[in-house]
Amino acid sequence: MLEVRLTQQKLEMEDRESTCEATTSVSKGCFVFKSKKRRKPLYPGDYFIPESKSETSQDCKLRYETGDTQWELINDDIESLQADVNKTLFDDLLNFIKNAQAGFRLDQDLDTSRTRSRLKEIPTAAFVTGVNVTDHHDVFTKLASVFQERVSPHVVCLMSRDCTTLKGLMGSVVSQLMGIEYMASEDEDTMPEVNMKKVPCTFPVLQAWYKDNVQKRKLPGSTATFKSPRRSRKRRSMSGPVSYPECPPIIIVLEDFEGFKAVVIQDFIHICSQYLEKLPLVLTFGIATSVTVIHRLLPQSVSSCLSIEKFQAQPSSIYLSKVIDKVLLTAKHPLKLGSKVFQLLLDLFLYHDFSVMNFVQGLQYAVLDHYFSQPLSILCCRYGDAINRTRNLSHDQLELFRQASSFRRYVDGRPASDQRALLLDDKHMKKTLQELLKQMNEYHKAFFPVLECLHILSEGLPYHPLGKQMRELFAMATEGDIFATEAYQEAFKFMKMLARDELIKKMTMCEESLSRCEGLQEARFQLETLQAKMETLGDTCNQPVEIDSTEDDEEEVDTEGSKQNEHDTEETNLRGRREKTTLHSLQQMLMSNAKKKRRMTPYEILRNEILDFFDALFREYLPCPKNLPLHEVFYYNNVSEIRQRLNAPPRAAIQTALSNPNYYLQNPDCETLEEGITSSLPDVCIVYKLHLECGRLINIYDWLQAFMTVIQGESETDNADTAKKPDPVLQARFIRAVSELQFLGFIKPTRRKTDHVARLTWGGC
Repeated sequence: MLEVRLTQQKLEMEDRESTCEATTSVSKGCFVFKSKKRRKPLYPGDYFIPESKSETSQDCKLRYETGDTQWELINDDIESLQADVNKTLFDDLLNFIKNAQAGFRLDQDLDTSRTRSRLKEIPTAAFVTGVNVTDHHDVFTKLASVFQERVSPHVVCLMSRDCTTLKGLMGSVVSQLMGIEYMASEDEDTMPEVNMKKVPCTFPVLQAWYKDNVQKRKLPGSTATFKSPRRSRKRRSMSGPVSYPECPPIIIVLEDFEGFKAVVIQDFIHICSQYLEKLPLVLTFGIATSVTVIHRLLPQSVSSCLSIEKFQAQPSSIYLSKVIDKVLLTAKHPLKLGSKVFQLLLDLFLYHDFSVMNFVQGLQYAVLDHYFSQPLSILCCRYGDAINRTRNLSHDQLELFRQASSFRRYVDGRPASDQRALLLDDKHMKKTLQELLKQMNEYHKAFFPVLECLHILSEGLPYHPLGKQMRELFAMATEGDIFATEAYQEAFKFMKMLARDELIKKMTMCEESLSRCEGLQEARFQLETLQAKMETLGDTCNQPVEIDSTEDDEEEVDTEGSKQNEHDTEETNLRGRREKTTLHSLQQMLMSNAKKKRRMTPYEILRNEILDFFDALFREYLPCPKNLPLHEVFYYNNVSEIRQRLNAPPRAAIQTALSNPNYYLQNPDCETLEEGITSSLPDVCIVYKLHLECGRLINIYDWLQAFMTVIQGESETDNADTAKKPDPVLQARFIRAVSELQFLGFIKPTRRKTDHVARLTWGGC
């Protein structure tokens, strides 16, 4: 034991000596050593704080896990849909890239007696992505990963902000390609380090690197696989090494082509065309507007060096419609968006940026806030899990459900005996919750197929009273009872003018929608019966129905009266033929004809019967979800919160921060007083409050004196020396504060008066 202790002490002494040698320095310094202890990662569920005393930390943790699981399911559906949308486009781009430099060989591999055709133009893919600029980076990141997995490891992605000069552009190209050369190894310490400052970023260097790279791959027994710096080790889509061509192409992607300087692009393309026989170069231009921008930035002498092929991405509006239809307008996910929240996210997309990524981020925030702020969301999960959780609810949790406004309305509509049991008996309450969850589950399963039927019927109507797309119909259906709106009544008036072939086509599509729900099979059978009747109508379906002899006396009287009117009309027509027809006589004749009772055809009678069937179907399965009990569990309606977070007005926030800095800083020294402006406020706040007391033009010298008065006080400011020579420190602080106000847009310089600035905002305090 003594020897062991001595050995441990000796090792500790050696460690101290090595540490002292490592930190020995001629000058004083601070030496940082990495701690061996790893910090415990933060758990996001710890931020879910109980909203009331009825909840426990375990309940909050369960809410977080439920919300996290639901968002993963939603995100997986969105990513799979995005992969399906981009699959055709990416496949076309891959085929173009593969065939662009398919026959490329290095000069030393060619026989002297054999020649091959040389490319005179650079293969270029013009990828028109659309105006949704915020989504472009993700699209090009995925495109680059697909190129690296299936075509070539040599992929370069360039942004205009990093390539303001030709030297910077070449530096980005060479540095990214040289980084790909590193051999894949689990030990990062074995990777060679390349000092890019010592490597000249030129095409001869790139040519030598590429030739050496190809020769290494030709060595016998070489199993070199390339590692991309863009790829993560934890998420690899390739299960093993990828077999690339003998001379893989060098793909250069310019993500925002419109942002590059014309001179830089022109020089770069000229240089690339000179090395086209020595390097297999392929260009890809990311274009947000149209292909004509290439000819606007590049003259004919430069554009003639490119062999351009256009690839058009799908518009973001179509992609968003698919996301909404396949992810939100289904019963697969229990969480639903309320009408106002859904309309806000849709307006932000249509009127701001056309960004699907921002729409998905807003949806993610809505999911997070619903499970964070709504204690009842503990049951917003799969139907089977929700039923099991109701059995384990405590008395305090049941009280939260009893306090819900929709459940209170449900209790008020129940008999007196049942009301007492719902409010006092926990077992009866749990049983009722299970029944209500079952009703809500069946409602959602039938709601979306029936809503799709209504969209099919109203899709091609004039003036589109129920909207052009199903998302507009969903917003109307979740706002209130859609069958009670004027748009619904107007749509049914137009439906009564549908032709026979068009109505049969719409009925067939509705049958397909109803067949997806088991609870709607009876309605589908009735619709099939009506469609069979419609198809059996012959050519006489448009002839009026003969009046039966067993009509009522009133109808006989009406018939006799109509005959008399017809006789009078015939006499009037004969008289009108003899006399000259006037506008008044024509109007009287049309009014008399309009009063006649028109006989309905067999098709019109059956059409009205079909529309009555659809009207009853819509009234049964499309009530507003706000009228259902426990809708707070499944629907997120906090539109004020999501508007404040996603569409916050910056001017109001800036003015609040300047007028009341304590609101954000939470510092008692920054509290605003009613007596006046205190010197403890930040300089920019003092300058802002002083500028509110001025008019349209502000004298900078008077502004400075007022600022110094607030900082130093009136006693020190009255000193003559201070008035003649202001403190340079305070003067610098004032200039900095004024510059910040100018940057925020509250003032601007003016030439109307010397030493004055113009005020730009009003009514901000």
